[in-house]
Amino acid sequence: MTHHKERNKTAKIEAIRDAAMTLFRTQGYPSTTTNQIAAQAGVSIGLLYKYFPSGKPEIARKTIENLREQIISEELRNMTLEEAPTVLPKVLLRFIGGHRQVSANLAAFEMASFEDAETAEMGKQVYTIGRDSLLTVLRELTGRKGNDSLVMWASLIFHIIDSVVHRQVLHEALMMSDEKLADLLAQVMTRSIAAIREE
Repeated sequence: MTHHKERNKTAKIEAIRDAAMTLFRTQGYPSTTTNQIAAQAGVSIGLLYKYFPSGKPEIARKTIENLREQIISEELRNMTLEEAPTVLPKVLLRFIGGHRQVSANLAAFEMASFEDAETAEMGKQVYTIGRDSLLTVLRELTGRKGNDSLVMWASLIFHIIDSVVHRQVLHEALMMSDEKLADLLAQVMTRSIAAIREE
């Protein structure tokens, strides 16, 4: 019974996210209301707020957050230093592709961050989650545990990757294929890891 309830909850959360992505893509973030998302998902407005207390900004945030955590945690945490040159380009290509899949949410969340202080704060939380996931990877690959220098490196590397991927996905500003970008970002990461190990 508990397993069935959990499955039902997961299905409803996915329906809400899918509905939000569809509406953001077709009519834009500013024109989309939380009531419309609930109606499109086939759930009550009360249930939507139960799962996403802040409404549509939180829906956009959690979609992006889950994507990053899944890719960084599942793919990179099992990688060895020797595997990095082969694994990183594939993982980063998935990272770019995943952001393309949720580009409507990504654009919506960025727009909302400029309009609302609470959403901007959520944006910082999303960034922190990505940085901390990468920090765990760097600790494993460099053999170093927590210190300020490693946190600084994790912040810098994640910020570079995240910012460049946003430009590629939302603005097509880099004039190169996703595959080429993934290769270049992998080089940034491997050289950064080498620099950390030499410190």
